[in-house]
Amino acid sequence: MDELSDAFRDNPQATVAFLTTEHFNLQTARAATIAETNGRASLFLGSVSAGLVALTFAGQTSRTALFTFGLVLFPVLCLLGLTTFHRALQTSIDDTVYLQRINRIRRFYIDAAPMLAGYLAHPAPTEEVATVLRREGFRPGRWQLLVSVPGAVGVINSALFGVTAGLAVGAITDSNLWAATVVGVMAFGLAMVIQLRYQQRVRVNATHDPFDSGEE
Repeated sequence: MDELSDAFRDNPQATVAFLTTEHFNLQTARAATIAETNGRASLFLGSVSAGLVALTFAGQTSRTALFTFGLVLFPVLCLLGLTTFHRALQTSIDDTVYLQRINRIRRFYIDAAPMLAGYLAHPAPTEEVATVLRREGFRPGRWQLLVSVPGAVGVINSALFGVTAGLAVGAITDSNLWAATVVGVMAFGLAMVIQLRYQQRVRVNATHDPFDSGEE
């Protein structure tokens, strides 16, 4: 190991070549996570849109068809939404980790060639997630969780859970609008809270991310 370190010290060009290659690989990996997130979100939104159109046609036939079709369709969409939410959260965390590693390489560029500081993107001074995200233009805090793709998917999931619960209560209570609305709103709020807390906990455990620090 010491011989290898000495070799790199004697040949700094090799060190730069390795780091620039790693930088390129990390940027490629970030692009892959973004592409997968967009693809999964598009698939989910397309399924929800198609399901709502089909539900509209079913509702034009009879109330029984509306409840039956809705109580079959919406649980399936809820399951698809949960898997999309979980995978989008995974890729979002992966993207954050890649961003931290890129920031570390950028710090090496500045340290190795300080005369180029005016021409290179300035890295964050530490690898702390909040600091790195601020350098990239993000604003760590609970609001950031909602504007992320997992957060947006979580909102749609919550609406689907609320509609499912409302339909179930409407079918049981012979279309009691008040009961269905109250239960639906409660299910929506509960699902939102659970998904937000889950996202906070997973991010903190995966990246030591201070998203749940309450910063806005």
